[in-house]
Amino acid sequence: MSGPITLEKLIALGERHVNRILLEDREKGMAPLWHLVTPEGEQDFIIMTPWNGDFEKKLSVAKLRELAHKHNVIAVGFVTECWMLEAKTPPGMLNTSWHKDRMLERMGRPSESPDRIEAVMILAHDKKRTLGKSLQTIWDKPGGRIISLIEHLPIGESTFESWMLEGMLP
Repeated sequence: MSGPITLEKLIALGERHVNRILLEDREKGMAPLWHLVTPEGEQDFIIMTPWNGDFEKKLSVAKLRELAHKHNVIAVGFVTECWMLEAKTPPGMLNTSWHKDRMLERMGRPSESPDRIEAVMILAHDKKRTLGKSLQTIWDKPGGRIISLIEHLPIGESTFESWMLEGMLP
């Protein structure tokens, strides 16, 4: 490999993984996958972290953060299924972080909303920037199989913030 892997390449690798698991292999779901990029010349880590519930999720992320720091990881790719909600700012609402936070609190957890969008989130992060892409999952019927992935948010600089990425890089 010539030079460290780029964030764009991490997104492409993540998307290839998603297509293989959900469309080619026709699996009903996909465990979260992490690609920890180490300094050049060292072996990268690719780790699946299946979890059941918030406690196991927090424990998995803590162990990954520990591993990332131990091996001086320089970038991370992350792929996971998720639920999203469209956050529509009401007319006349002030555009401050406080007002946005209150709006998000009122919306509740996307997983509990009837308006949720089922999707796959692909993120790539280094110390300078975060790229993100999301693909909406289209099902043949409720509880059936995923038959298509439609670009919901194209690849681009992301303002996505997540406790899972916070402090991941040393």
